[in-house]
Amino acid sequence: MKKLATVFVVLITILSMVVMPAAQACSRLVYQGSLGPITARSMDWFHDPEAELWFFPAGIDRTGGAGPNSIEWKSQYGSIITSSYDIATVDGINDQGLVANLLFLAETDYGDIGPCDPTLSVGGWGQYVLDNYANVAEAVEGLEQKSFKIVTTTLNELASSSSTLRPGSIPKPILSLQDGHGGTIGDANFALHMALSDRTGDSAIIEYLGGEMIVHHKKTDDENTSAKYNVLTNDPTFEEQLAINSYWNSLYANLEGTIGLFLPGTSSPSDRFIRASYYLDKMGLRLAAEKKLALKASGIILNKDQERRSELAAALGIIRNVSDPIGLDGFGIGTTQWRTLANQSLPTDEKVSDDPSATYFFEFTENPSVVWADINKLAEQGVVSNFDSIDNPLLSGDVSEKFVEQEDSFSWDISCTLNNSCLISPK
Repeated sequence: MKKLATVFVVLITILSMVVMPAAQACSRLVYQGSLGPITARSMDWFHDPEAELWFFPAGIDRTGGAGPNSIEWKSQYGSIITSSYDIATVDGINDQGLVANLLFLAETDYGDIGPCDPTLSVGGWGQYVLDNYANVAEAVEGLEQKSFKIVTTTLNELASSSSTLRPGSIPKPILSLQDGHGGTIGDANFALHMALSDRTGDSAIIEYLGGEMIVHHKKTDDENTSAKYNVLTNDPTFEEQLAINSYWNSLYANLEGTIGLFLPGTSSPSDRFIRASYYLDKMGLRLAAEKKLALKASGIILNKDQERRSELAAALGIIRNVSDPIGLDGFGIGTTQWRTLANQSLPTDEKVSDDPSATYFFEFTENPSVVWADINKLAEQGVVSNFDSIDNPLLSGDVSEKFVEQEDSFSWDISCTLNNSCLISPK
């Protein structure tokens, strides 16, 4: 039986390498630590997406940026986010500890847009969630009650629009790459699904398939979702990823004692999903408890700072494990450009340095060090500000004081790329 299972493992691994299309191979995971969750994320792309860190205070007036029927709102919470190409919020945490991660999903279908439908640009979707909700349950309930439509466009249209991307920010060779679905990267829609997590360990996955919003979240308060929804990659859909992961878990039961030898090792979304799930299952709270017992037996007791630093390192280790090394883009997979860690610590009786419950870590792949920003320090200034020197190899540590005040932020407005005739409300 073990021999047969081994053959299946090898065949599946080879098949995934053969059929793996060109892809934006991002990953997201939630590490359940003893002091609260840590959400880690990688951004993989064929070219530097010109990421910048931004701080937005509460009280900002927003618009959906998707034509004359765009929704409007005022931000309820402050946030630190990562932008891409000055057109989208793709990652971030708000001052309540809610984290939103947006990853590529080719199968995304946001549905048709009627002439009177309220609209929101896909580039502003993540920011809308961070601005308006304090936790996962609140976000899921709110999004399920909203009637707005997500509006997207193609990368070619974004790249050619003088009022969106900076000219030449996406090189033409990147746009002409095959997307694995019969078209090119440039012809593909800016198609994203979203992962949410909060300080309680709750997590949810939101996808748009066949024009409908599909939410993966616990059905009752007693249901534990920390293990089920703590990983997200790319295609296929999340439901299919769960099925694939379940198959591998069944193999593990038959390969006890040699499990580690059979983890799939390619850069395909499914393989990354399986590896991240495996390591999260073997680490986290159980590992932290065992480590504390071992240290205590040796007469060593970690304080909260040391304990949290160890957990942050563990989460970073897993997201690095499912990242794509520089140079792999030549094989049809985007290189990991950056990684983030969102520290969602729960309040404790013992003070933790610099209030890490509101800390956002950023690792630019080509830099030797990690930088971070403290949302509470930035909130004291109360102004829109950004940090655009993430590629500076000399920087490390807390860069909160290096954020520079800005009159305006980037814009996710894609109105100029749309056929507005189908979006204009009747008089």
